[in-house]
Amino acid sequence: MKKPAGETNMENDNSINNSGRIRPKATNNKHRKGLWSPEEDEKLMRYMLTNGHGCWTDIALNAGLQRCGKSCRLRWINYLRPDLKRGPFSPQEEELIFHLHAILGNRYVYITVLHYYMVSPSLNNCVLHCCS
Repeated sequence: MKKPAGETNMENDNSINNSGRIRPKATNNKHRKGLWSPEEDEKLMRYMLTNGHGCWTDIALNAGLQRCGKSCRLRWINYLRPDLKRGPFSPQEEELIFHLHAILGNRYVYITVLHYYMVSPSLNNCVLHCCS
């Protein structure tokens, strides 16, 4: 059945997020892809330090980024988090990684959970480099 002129459907114009708030759909669905610029990193860093975590899609929109929420989440978790450890692992950390690897095998996500500030790819690289 055709709707009368002027009548709009809320579901087509807006979406409701988990907290029950109505969020307008993005008018421009084209998200930026590829390398992140230093300006984008700064925008995301500033927004996260000021406002904290939330719905990643909302964070991408509110921070003024033309990125999808998943891209922002991965950038924050793997590169921009202030508590992220950078540089080589200490001898004690390497020993812990090898011990956990002997117990858990190649389940780097579980090792990361046990040692929260390490990122799975860096653990993978450490084990592959030192065990080969």
